[in-house]
This record gives sequence, structure tokens and C-alpha cells, in this order.
Amino acid sequence: MRPDEREVAGLTCSQVMAALSDYADGDAPPDLRVRIEAHVAGCGQCAAFGGDFVALLAAMRRQLGPAGDAPADVLARVRAAISR
Repeated sequence: MRPDEREVAGLTCSQVMAALSDYADGDAPPDLRVRIEAHVAGCGQCAAFGGDFVALLAAMRRQLGPAGDAPADVLARVRAAISR
């Protein structure tokens, strides 16, 4: 755990940051959503970053518009590149 990291609601700041995209997309399981919200409520550092991150995603979605369906092979290549 990093020196500036906290553990709140059973999650560390790193765990919250790793799950934030799924949370913002509505893809996080309900129990994890509750724990992330509890962590953010008790951690000012994550609250500030998380709020900025979610606002940035919302602005990007407004600017880019709805996502279209991409071919499966393209999605597979993008996912592989991201996981590296």
C-alpha cells in the first residue's frame, strides 16, 4: 500500500481507482458499488479524483456521442492492447 493510501470500507484507494471506470459505466456489481461509495465518502483524496474522473467521462460521452457497435475482432484487439 502506498504511504498516502487509505483503506476505507474494506477497499484501498488503489482498488477504488482500479474499479472506477466500471463504476462510472454502471458495470460494477452492486456490492462493489456500495463499497466504492462508502470509501469515497470517507476519503477526500478519492472523492476529489473520482468526481473529476466521472465528470471527465460524462463530458467525453457528450462530446463523442453514443458508441456504435464495433466489429468483434476490433474489440478483441483493443481489449488486448489495453490489458498489456
